[in-house]
Amino acid sequence: MEERRAPAGIVCSLVTPFRADQEPDLPALGELVDVQVASGVHGLFLLGTAGEGVLLDPDERRVIAEFAVDRVADRAPVLVHCGAADTKTAAALARHAQALGVAAEASVAPYFFSYGAPALFEHFRAIAEAAPEIGHYVYENPERVGYAVGVATVTRLVREVPGVRGVKDTGDSIARIGRYLAELDDGIDVYAGNNEIVVPAFTIGARGAVSAIASAVPELMVAIYERWAEGKQDEALDLQRTVARLHRCIEGMPYLGAIKHLAKRRGLPGGGMRAPQPGVTSEQAAEVDRRLDAVEELRPWLEPLA
Repeated sequence: MEERRAPAGIVCSLVTPFRADQEPDLPALGELVDVQVASGVHGLFLLGTAGEGVLLDPDERRVIAEFAVDRVADRAPVLVHCGAADTKTAAALARHAQALGVAAEASVAPYFFSYGAPALFEHFRAIAEAAPEIGHYVYENPERVGYAVGVATVTRLVREVPGVRGVKDTGDSIARIGRYLAELDDGIDVYAGNNEIVVPAFTIGARGAVSAIASAVPELMVAIYERWAEGKQDEALDLQRTVARLHRCIEGMPYLGAIKHLAKRRGLPGGGMRAPQPGVTSEQAAEVDRRLDAVEELRPWLEPLA
């Protein structure tokens, strides 16, 4: 059996465009998929934080995953977020993802209630056992979930549960990324989930980065990885600083709404939000544009992509 895992490099955490009636806009999603593939991202992550997956019911998540995987048509590896508040739903979504032929799934820790290490270990083991033919990743996002799975539990899962390959860590701690790698060296796949620490994460051994802002600027994130992989560290660091400047321009704004605004500015169909997730108001959009226009280094990355 072919070993499935997430690809090295930049994995775009793709936004999900919604229509005014709150339904997923599948034609717009198809356009976004095509742009990402053409821009050279190394993989796509569906229905994660950027994709607003936790705001959708399981049937909607299945429909979106099916549509996007069909649209990709083997042009790039696909990962699907299968996390849910309960083990049964997460495991069922993982089985569905496996049936679609994806490379891997990632699941955030079960939310609302907080759980200790024994319960979390069994939760993630059940997900992996439900879909043994694909790779599995712990999606560590304590800011959103309210608590952390923890380095010890993640590394135990990788050691003891077949198919669990590693972690997508959404945080700003290079030290924590280093701890995963110190425990298992090259035996664990670590993905940085923070756009502003991509180069440092690659430098200490991360396999890749899962990037929400790549939904709007995929070629910028891909360029960071390519420069780093080519040994052009100064150029990679310069591009990393460009990403930091871009983040400053959307600081204080609804994060996902701002990313969709950036996508629309580039001629892409960013779509609306799934309530109660806020978009940017017209005043906020104008302020973001004012900030962007004031930063000369960003101009090459804001040209139309469509």
